[in-house]
Amino acid sequence: MKKAVLFFAVFVLIAMNIETAQAYFYATDPIKLRAGVPTDVFVAGFGDNQGNQFLKAAILAAKVSRDRFPQRQRLILSAMNGNLGGERALLKNAGFNVRKADDDDFTRSRMLRSMQGLSAPIMSLQFFGHANTYNGFRLQSKTDRLDQEDSEFAAIGSLLHRNAIVVFNSCNSGWLIARTGARLWNRPVFGSMTGSNFQEMMNDGQWYFHDEGYYPSNLRRVGTTTKVLSQAEDCSEGKCLRLKPGNKPYADSFGTFGRGLGFYRVFAPSAITFLVPQALVHYTLLNPTDAPISTKSSKEELVNAVADWMCPQDKSNEKRKACREAVLTKSFEKDRYMSFFNGKAVSCKDTSCGTRVKCTPWKAFLGMVPCYSEDTSSAKSTDFSDQMKQVFEGLDLYEQGKLAL
Repeated sequence: MKKAVLFFAVFVLIAMNIETAQAYFYATDPIKLRAGVPTDVFVAGFGDNQGNQFLKAAILAAKVSRDRFPQRQRLILSAMNGNLGGERALLKNAGFNVRKADDDDFTRSRMLRSMQGLSAPIMSLQFFGHANTYNGFRLQSKTDRLDQEDSEFAAIGSLLHRNAIVVFNSCNSGWLIARTGARLWNRPVFGSMTGSNFQEMMNDGQWYFHDEGYYPSNLRRVGTTTKVLSQAEDCSEGKCLRLKPGNKPYADSFGTFGRGLGFYRVFAPSAITFLVPQALVHYTLLNPTDAPISTKSSKEELVNAVADWMCPQDKSNEKRKACREAVLTKSFEKDRYMSFFNGKAVSCKDTSCGTRVKCTPWKAFLGMVPCYSEDTSSAKSTDFSDQMKQVFEGLDLYEQGKLAL
């Protein structure tokens, strides 16, 4: 028994010491942030085998924030993935200024201190990075992550504006992290109920998962486009990335789940569910879209943007077309069990789900799948219809000028 414990301890030490050289930095827009000015914050975790793609997704999201909410400030916090010179150049070309670079690890305490140092309310907080259900969001270390049980995680709530939203653009972030965040922070929080993957816009003006074979072979990356922002944007060579849930249940190294959803699910504590419709419009305005929008866009333009992020994308486009039709005609109101998910859709409400994920972390160290899903209810999913109804409730309020964004 003692030998087994010793072997395990040695294994953990080795695993912790094979990490890439650790460092982090933060960048701002404008150069000097002002106390009290509402701020959008973007946290990019260490990419590991994904390189700096999480940082690129955070940069595009920050550009969207600048384009649609110019009155706000922006802070990008990121683990360093390669060399600071290259990543500084990425940020400089996007109009962001590296204010601090530190050779220390990008830890949850350093992340929290950076956000506390704003002395400004956070209007939106978006995370881009790896996550799993049993040990949380990866800032830098594979083993020492931001977990829903951490004191730093709970402390984030005091920094959020009363109308703020939080988005975890990460695999399986909806099962525990997003739901716990909503409860602790009393704010709407978005998370994925399956794996999340990178998308790029192609020359037909639509976003596709950019792995080879996941988009029609006759298409190519869009290059320079006016589809995303109000001004032309160079989106060649993987410069414009966004994350979106895949349209099938998760099955990978961190688990095999029987259910999922093909869109980011919003969660909120029951006491503030009235904020959910507003949060859905807020998220739509902060999301890279397939047509330029703004806070002055028409309801019709925003409905098209909602269809872009709520509807699945695949090579055939069949499900996407059917989904867009359901959104535009509001046919989901008549069919509350409507779903465009390839597989069993999970059944969730604003505060809970009828499926839970159970994990055995020890199995991960043995190379075995550590998590699986278990249904706690036989209820059929109404999630697509429910969230779309909340979207249109928010859009009606938006049209009446009653949203506080």
